Amino acid sequence: MKSSLWAKIAIGVLLLSAAFTLGSGQVGEAYAAPHHGGYHGGYHGYYGGVYYSGWYYPYYWYYPYSYCYSPYYGYYYGYLCSSYPYSQPLQYQLTVSTDPPNLSGAVTGGGSYNLGASASFSTQNVIQVSKDTRYVFSRWKGDYSGTGSTAALTMDKAKTVTAVYQLQYYLTVGAQPSTAPSPNGLGWFNAGDTATVTLPAQIVGGDGGARLVFDQWNVDGANVQKTSVFSLPMNAPHTVIAQYKQQYYLSVSSDQGVPSGTGWYDAGSNAQISVSAPPNPSYGVNLVFSGWNGDAQSTSQSATVLMDGPKTVTATWRTDHTVLYVTIAAVLVAILLVAGVGLYSLSQRKTATSTPVTSTVVTTTPVTSTELCHQCGKPVSPVTNYCASCGAPQKLDANADSKPQRHSSHPRRRGRAARHTEGTAITEGHRDEKPEDAASGATTNS
Repeated sequence: MKSSLWAKIAIGVLLLSAAFTLGSGQVGEAYAAPHHGGYHGGYHGYYGGVYYSGWYYPYYWYYPYSYCYSPYYGYYYGYLCSSYPYSQPLQYQLTVSTDPPNLSGAVTGGGSYNLGASASFSTQNVIQVSKDTRYVFSRWKGDYSGTGSTAALTMDKAKTVTAVYQLQYYLTVGAQPSTAPSPNGLGWFNAGDTATVTLPAQIVGGDGGARLVFDQWNVDGANVQKTSVFSLPMNAPHTVIAQYKQQYYLSVSSDQGVPSGTGWYDAGSNAQISVSAPPNPSYGVNLVFSGWNGDAQSTSQSATVLMDGPKTVTATWRTDHTVLYVTIAAVLVAILLVAGVGLYSLSQRKTATSTPVTSTVVTTTPVTSTELCHQCGKPVSPVTNYCASCGAPQKLDANADSKPQRHSSHPRRRGRAARHTEGTAITEGHRDEKPEDAASGATTNS
């Protein structure tokens, strides 16, 4: 009677356990078997992703199985509770995932593990998406925290671990032309970070008249700023090029005047050169520009030079004496003219004095003295009896009629003589008296 009661109780418990298992979505197997005059039940299968196996008894008096008693109807967290062959160990599920989820193929280690077992899991350090885009393993999160790509944990329950990856973009740097130095700053950057690119030098070279000078930055084919330091957000892969320009040196020289145009010029540009006119070294001597020699040929003081390489040009000059020669010639001509006029005047004078005078001279007695003016003391014309110098009238000597006289060759004197004699022949007397004798004679006559 008692045994049938216990059998009924065991069957009822078994049915309740099966009903609970099916209502909870469990997948497993329930069973009951008589043992030592009564029934005991068992269950094994998965519930909520965890494998359960064990025995349950509403009541059992047999000592070796007393620890298998479970008030949870088979959900006892234990190992084998019976020597029955269908009893199995308890297992737990380990889930391994990635963040972002599309990288799940990079992790290993997920699955079912026995209670207390050590479950190992791992992931790849780098997942290359393209040549300039990648994911880099950062850390584990979930039921395990760490930065190693391989780890392990003890399975005492169902667990989940997630490998967290960081998206990175590559920054490519370069320089143009290829002989220019490449800037600093290339490499991988986390998405959203700011990359900074710097120049090793803004001017490269210079020896030999050629150099490279930094011009501007080019990012992904677009020209941007011209500063020596450049920053940009890494929201995608980028290519940054430092653009340099070629320059050449132009040397302009001249030993006269002030030349201009010396300096650095961009390759292919036209340089303007010129030189000022120097002052004249002396009167009548001018310095005249001859032309440019060297890497440029021109006869103009202002010219252009194509800068397709280092260039050297020199201004040349010549001395012009034209003004000096013209001045000397003018002076000589003036001197000759003056001399010619003087010679001509002199010749005219000689011609006038050498013309013969026609006169009739009646000579009676030779003249031994000359009458002098009583006022100025100069000789007096015996024809007019007036002083030829001061015009003062003179008194004639008492013997004047007996003294010889002559006609004057001077026209004025001849006129006066004609008027005085009124057609009478005049005899010009010559006296050899000294001035003092004439004066004494005049006194005696008076």
